[in-house]
Amino acid sequence: MALEYLPIMARSGAPKPPRVLVSPSKPSWCAVAKPAHLSRVALLSSAALRLAHQTPFVPKEDLSYRLVPSDPAAGEIVIDHHSGIGRVPRQDPEIAFPRSALAALARKGMVGEVSPFHISFMGGVRRHSQIEHELAPAIVEELRRAQVDLALLVPY
Repeated sequence: MALEYLPIMARSGAPKPPRVLVSPSKPSWCAVAKPAHLSRVALLSSAALRLAHQTPFVPKEDLSYRLVPSDPAAGEIVIDHHSGIGRVPRQDPEIAFPRSALAALARKGMVGEVSPFHISFMGGVRRHSQIEHELAPAIVEELRRAQVDLALLVPY
């Protein structure tokens, strides 16, 4: 049974009045084409995280994204998300962005390889149409260029 993450967060953590859940105009999920052990895998994080030297996410409704190197030694991770749940992940960003865990899975052969970068964006944005028609297609294009077979969403 799939975890219904968005409705749970809408009920428990959303500001009042509660967020209205909006369905996309067309479904965008697709079947996994290759087994994980043969796939190039990327992380998608809604934590608005970045390397310390990258441009910060500023407004709550920021529709930009950051390409974050997959190498855990690439630099210090900063979380710009405005959510109050960020205290512990700010102390250990691996909680919200498990780069090291994914790299370990690749070393064990459980995933084929790790994408050269992962992607982070601001979660909780209410500009639904722009997310669907601008942000999501831009992220998909980045993943296609990197020949990513499987993207794992790590919600924040």
